[in-house]
Amino acid sequence: MRAAREIAKRIAVDSNGERSRVALSVSDPESFCALFLALGRSGIDLFFFNPKWGERERTEALAIAKPQWEFGLFSGDRFAESRTEDSADSADSAEQIEPGLRVMIPTGGTSGKLKFAIHRWSTLSASAYGVQAFFGAGQIASHCMLPLYHVSGFMQLIRSVLSVGKIAFGSVDEFAVTHDALFAGGDRDRFLSVVATQLDRLLRVESNLPFLRKYEAIFVGGGPVSNDLLEAAREARLPLAPTYGMSETAAQVATLKPDEFLADKAMQGKALPHVRLDIVGNSGELLPIGKIGRIQVKATSLFRGYIGQAEHRVGSIVTSDLGSLSESGRLTVIGRSDNVIISGGEKIDLGEVENLLEKTGLVTDVAAFGIEDAEWGSKLGVAYVLKDEADPEPAMRAAVAAELVGFKMPKVWLAMKGLPRNEAGKVLRDRLAEQAKQKA
Repeated sequence: MRAAREIAKRIAVDSNGERSRVALSVSDPESFCALFLALGRSGIDLFFFNPKWGERERTEALAIAKPQWEFGLFSGDRFAESRTEDSADSADSAEQIEPGLRVMIPTGGTSGKLKFAIHRWSTLSASAYGVQAFFGAGQIASHCMLPLYHVSGFMQLIRSVLSVGKIAFGSVDEFAVTHDALFAGGDRDRFLSVVATQLDRLLRVESNLPFLRKYEAIFVGGGPVSNDLLEAAREARLPLAPTYGMSETAAQVATLKPDEFLADKAMQGKALPHVRLDIVGNSGELLPIGKIGRIQVKATSLFRGYIGQAEHRVGSIVTSDLGSLSESGRLTVIGRSDNVIISGGEKIDLGEVENLLEKTGLVTDVAAFGIEDAEWGSKLGVAYVLKDEADPEPAMRAAVAAELVGFKMPKVWLAMKGLPRNEAGKVLRDRLAEQAKQKA
């Protein structure tokens, strides 16, 4: 902490009253916390960089953020740092920005279009207090296994800080050790956040189950969770709480409470207290209860635009996600409205193909994706993880042929040991497309 405080003081002195841009590229969670808490009182623009970014992604991030300072790996009592003089362009310098910290959270990386969502303490706290009120929690203790440079990990830190709680950092392999540290002393409400792949790995170790049952809730989000995995968690009587949210909303805006999950509900639950959810049509019109349309979010936790735009208050956003609301206000997320490719002039819903193949029970994981093609414009590919040693491709082809029109038959099939995903659990479809091209 001392080194982090010294860095914060040095930035304040060197900025000479001007607003500084600082990139935080730290994977070690304790180092990340030390720097964030030291810098959080400053009137700076703090960008979260993913230390695992490749050269292309890092170059793209630097071009957007234009940081004057960058802090990297923690070693001993010193941070690795670099400085680029006058990196912010004149347009950024001339922008009138309200005083105080701005946190820039990266989003959109899976589509190849990186953006930074602007958040303030006000938007972050609205989200944190919303979760606290929804669960009637006091001091929040978080078992964090997600990266802090991603919104799903970062908001665990914010909830613990603002509720004067506790946070413990760990991994799937060290789950029991971190669990014991989190539960040692103190009367707090304890939460665990995971993505589907982590939940699957935790469930495979039977000795984890008694520990998992002790949490107030186990948040799972970041992407689709298979019906098989949800059913396995329900059979194990885990207090699972499927959630829906994104970087632009400061993480979750809807959550299914564990008692509802255990009662065989399969949805993303009700809106949190600081949120209003609606379902809208293509022209923005409100749709009736039960109708499927795009999910619209109104919330006090909404971001203030993307970096590169003038900061502004965002009243609502219409997402690319399709969903429906029940009479009681519970949200069911169906898939993405932009999860479509056009092949030979025909539209193919990737989610429809994935759902069909998942229901066959022949695979443990599956993802459909588009591959650029001179003849078809885009051709359909499918990547899957074997459930056993038998090759399921012939049976899956038969299932597609029986249920779907001919042009929805995948032209490329990839058997894999595991699907490539980002830290939030979302499938990296562009990487699958690259592998499919190499196979061809």
